[in-house]
This record gives sequence, structure tokens and C-alpha cells, in this order.
Amino acid sequence: MNELQELNIIVIGPRGVGKTSFLAAMHEEFETTFWNAGLNTWTTDTQTLDTIEDCKKVLKNIDYRLQKYVDPTPPKLNPWEDKGLVFEIGSLGKKFMRVRFTDPAGEYFNRAVDNKYKDYVRGQLNQCDAVIIPVDATALMEKKTGKVNPSEIGNWHNEKNDPEHITRLFKESYIKLSRPRLVIFAPIKCEAYVKNDKDAQDLLDHVRLGYRDLIDFFKEDERYEKIAVVITPIQTIGHIAFSHAEKDEVGFTKFIYYKTPLDAPYKPKDADQPLRYVFRFLLNVFNEGRKLELEKAKLELDRLEHESGERAKELEKAKERLYLAEKRLKDRQQRWAPIKFIANFFDDVETPHDEAQDEVSVQEGVLSMIEEEKSTVVGQVNATEEQIQAFNDAILKFAIGCKQDHGFAILQGRSKWLPGPRSY
Repeated sequence: MNELQELNIIVIGPRGVGKTSFLAAMHEEFETTFWNAGLNTWTTDTQTLDTIEDCKKVLKNIDYRLQKYVDPTPPKLNPWEDKGLVFEIGSLGKKFMRVRFTDPAGEYFNRAVDNKYKDYVRGQLNQCDAVIIPVDATALMEKKTGKVNPSEIGNWHNEKNDPEHITRLFKESYIKLSRPRLVIFAPIKCEAYVKNDKDAQDLLDHVRLGYRDLIDFFKEDERYEKIAVVITPIQTIGHIAFSHAEKDEVGFTKFIYYKTPLDAPYKPKDADQPLRYVFRFLLNVFNEGRKLELEKAKLELDRLEHESGERAKELEKAKERLYLAEKRLKDRQQRWAPIKFIANFFDDVETPHDEAQDEVSVQEGVLSMIEEEKSTVVGQVNATEEQIQAFNDAILKFAIGCKQDHGFAILQGRSKWLPGPRSY
């Protein structure tokens, strides 16, 4: 248990969808969210963390027309060198798990990209325990003449969110799942689409509509029991409104926003929700593994307890034999020398005594080894129970804070992978 188990989360989406801005908004909530759940975190410096911090600086100092943009994450020559955002989680100063958020460059999702990037994305989808899909809410909810109707999809949804390509990636990667996964659809920059319950429900319905093929794929029998699916709308900047769309110099659509009011500060809202759902899921999965370890450790402890008892009985028998051998040897030594000489010639008492003494030493050594092993297993049981309890408490707090209305919804996996805390 010295080696920390690593859990992996990937944020996937095409170029310009807002993955880094989404991570920046979520990172703003890290300290408060984990602190309120009774957990400690230790963050490792990485290039991704630096990028997130730079992104937050841009967003916090952006002008009212939002004319300064966050630079896209550049592709790497070797994508597997990307360490992502890495931090460790524990309680009372003890580290229990390592978590890695990976934010691949949007260029990796280009359909004409080099095969090494395609292989990287598929490999990450196979490896990661949770996947977050930022959804450009403006692209989903707007058309050139205004907001979409209930049965329509925004004019720029296919270009900006590329649901067809995202769906293909999952179909290629989730052919046969060996462990549970969480998929979060996170509509971002959705300030204008969650102003009231009706608007929020409309956004939720359009996410279902815009990703219908992918959601249906998750519902198929061979995947339904292994995938939890959640929708969590995020106001990634706060206080913005959509103005219009225009093309950049290479023909890529960019959206123009403005602040309302003009001096509104950078104030993301609900960025803690994907975090809460991710760790509500991951800690439940983690505790499932700890439960199995605990059951194995307790079975091993029962075996050692039984073996210790049997060895203790053997030791007592060996000591009784030694006691009798010592008594015979003492009696022989107290006899008159000529009689002792004759007796020793016909009846050796020293060899049985030595053998009995050796047997006691052997049995004491074996029992000592068993007791030492038992002590180690007891420590493992106690540590595992401590982890389960700490994470069970955190699951409850994460679950209490998870929103399930006003645009938020659990589409799949509620009872199996997103319950409250479980008793062990």
C-alpha cells in the first residue's frame, strides 16, 4: 500500500471549445471543494498547472469585450510526455491516491491529425477513469437569427463541438470495458442559458439532442452497467452575454461576447460541480477496490489467527516434552556415577533433551514470524478501514453538494456508481 493508486481524468474536445478555460474555472474551486469534504490535497508542479494559472490571469484581467483570448494548448511532439495536472489526495496528512487531469491539445482531435495523436487520444480514453466533454453552449444553443427552438441544434454545434467525431472516438475506445467509467457533458460559457429553470431545462434537453447518438451508445446493454453519465452546466467566466459570431483569418468561427455589467469580475459559477461528481464517482470506485482489499486482508488475518493458535498449541506440546526431557536429564544427573554410566549406556536422555530444546526454539521462531505477519496484516486492515471511512465521509459531502436540477442531471449510473456513501 506504499504505492499510491493513480486515477486518471481526461478533458476532451476540439480546438477552441474551451477545455483550458474550463479547467481553470474548476481549478479555482479545488481548495474549497476538497477542504469542505475533509480531504487534503498536494499539487505537483507541471506544465499543465502553469498553463491553467496563465489562463486564469488572462480571464481575471480580460476587457469588457473579451477581446483577449486564451492561447490554445500547443500539441507536443510526444503527447505521452504530457504529465497533466497532478495532485494527491488524503486525509489527516496521509496520502491515499494520486489523481491526474489531462488536457490534450485540441489539435489532437483534428480528423486529419497524425496517427500518433489519434492513438494517444484512444489510449487515454481506454486508460482514464473519467472523461469530461466541455460543450460550447453557444454553438449548441445559437443560430444566426437567435436562440434555437426546442427541436433545433445550433448552427455551429457540429463545427465547434464536433459530436460526430467525439462519438466515433468513444465507439472505437469503449468496445469492451473492464472497469467502470464516468462521462460528464459540461456545457460551458452557458451564462445566458441558465438564467431560469425553463432556460436550464432547455439547455439540458439540447445536450441530450446534440449528443443523442453518443448517449444512446452508452445505454447499450454491454456498457450500461459500467458507465455513469452526468450533465453539469458551468458558467466558466461569469456575467457574459453572446454578441455575434465571426470568422478569423483561417476561417475558424469565433464567438464574440461582452460582460454584463461591463466591469463584471471573473467569477465562474458551478465549476465545483464536475469536480464533485468526478470525485463522488472515483471515491466510490476507489472504495470498491478498498473493500475487496479489506475482505482479503480480513480473510488472511483469520488464517493467521488460526495458524497462530495451532502453532501456539504445538509450542505448548513442545514445551511439555522439553519439561519431561529436562526432568529425566536432571534425575539421571543426580544418580550415583557408576549407576549413571550404566544407565546412559542403555538409555540416552541427553539426545531427546537436545531435540526437545531444538523443537521449542523452532516452534517459537515460527510463532514469532506468524505474529509479525499478523501484526502487518492488522496494520493493513486498520489503514484500509481508515481510508474507507475518510472517503466515505467525503462521498457524503460531495453527494450533498452535487446539483441535480436547474440543468444538472444524472442520465445513467445513479444507483451503482453515484450513490451516497456505502457501509462496509
